[in-house]
Amino acid sequence: MKTETFREKISFYQQRFGYEAPQIPAPSHPKTELIIVIPCYDEPNLTGTLESLATCQPPQAPVEVIVVVNQGVNTPEHSIAQNQQTVAQANEWIATNHQEWLTVHIIKAYNLPKKSAGVGLARKIGMDEALYRLGAIGNNGGIVCLDADCRVASNYLVALEQAFAQGIQSASIHFEHRPDVSEVLQEGIVQYELFLRYYVAALRLAGFPYAYHTIGSSMAVRAHIYALSGGMNRRKAGEDFYFLHKIAPLGKYYEISQTTVYPSSRTSHRVPFGTGKAQQKWLDHAQETLSTYDPKTFSDLKAFLDCSPQLFQINDHTLKELYKTFPASIQAFFGWEEFAAQVQDIDQKTATLESFLKRWYHWLDGLKILKYVHFARDHYYPEIPIHEASQQLLNMLKHPSSSSANATALLETYRTIDKSHQGMVAFF
Repeated sequence: MKTETFREKISFYQQRFGYEAPQIPAPSHPKTELIIVIPCYDEPNLTGTLESLATCQPPQAPVEVIVVVNQGVNTPEHSIAQNQQTVAQANEWIATNHQEWLTVHIIKAYNLPKKSAGVGLARKIGMDEALYRLGAIGNNGGIVCLDADCRVASNYLVALEQAFAQGIQSASIHFEHRPDVSEVLQEGIVQYELFLRYYVAALRLAGFPYAYHTIGSSMAVRAHIYALSGGMNRRKAGEDFYFLHKIAPLGKYYEISQTTVYPSSRTSHRVPFGTGKAQQKWLDHAQETLSTYDPKTFSDLKAFLDCSPQLFQINDHTLKELYKTFPASIQAFFGWEEFAAQVQDIDQKTATLESFLKRWYHWLDGLKILKYVHFARDHYYPEIPIHEASQQLLNMLKHPSSSSANATALLETYRTIDKSHQGMVAFF
């Protein structure tokens, strides 16, 4: 079987999955290793993000930034005006800020189709362009996602460069939302980030292998993996969740905790869910205490997932008896017929436990797990306050903490836990 070259893979990707032809005429520096992609819509302070990158410790190889200023055919006039102002400010910044190792390009992605205009398509346009530019110089480098309202730690580029030098194929980067000047919004962002970290920690406790943060502004992928996966999707929200759950199982996934991305904690109207939407909801609902999934949900999930290795080459009788031992919420969600059919089908297609587990978790992916969690919430375990859930989970993890800890203290504890998950992740 003929092995495709890197450029051949990119050519195939462009024909099969590409949104449009390359747009930036200026060639990349032949030693470029990293390309940062920033979708930008109705953003008043893009230059703050560019400045944050420009003041980073210089990496050894040149870095490119591709900003995709985007709008749809139905974009309101005030957002179009802001985009025009953003482009003008960005061009002025580029003209007056010269770093030999940093090049910034602006793509104006205007009049995008109403059906798909949004952050997913904007990321795709930028990431496709990054792929083509790396392909043109024959460099299987890193494509990194950032957002136009983020700031980064001073070692951000150096840490990314070092991580890719170690052979990573995809990665999540540690993040911490920036404090908000509003006390109300600050409390909201603390509880929201605690919710995000609680969920990942709970999945880890349950033994789900693909337990990692899926934050669009803090993820990265190697060029050939991007091409192999079919690239970024065009979702208007949740594009990061689907993308990372598609690329991480392809191998050599890395959690980069040596540096930090600092997303904004502001409200936003731009996406139907996510940080900005959560902050607006926090304001609209008179700052009610945030609630989240009961830890019992993840105890049930753990009882189910712990049995996964036993499913390999299991006979029908034993499978039925094992199924009867599963918690009620698991049996209600994973009906016997669907469950048995999946196990039998995967068993027939695999010859080793490792291959069985890979196929098993391809079926039992992050989206199916999330659907189960929502099912358990709706039918078995109602949500409880985030403070209470986080404290209970720490007790289950046998992690030392004070029972009187407030949300801010709990968030710092969960951040510390996440930072301890650093380096290459072996899923099986």
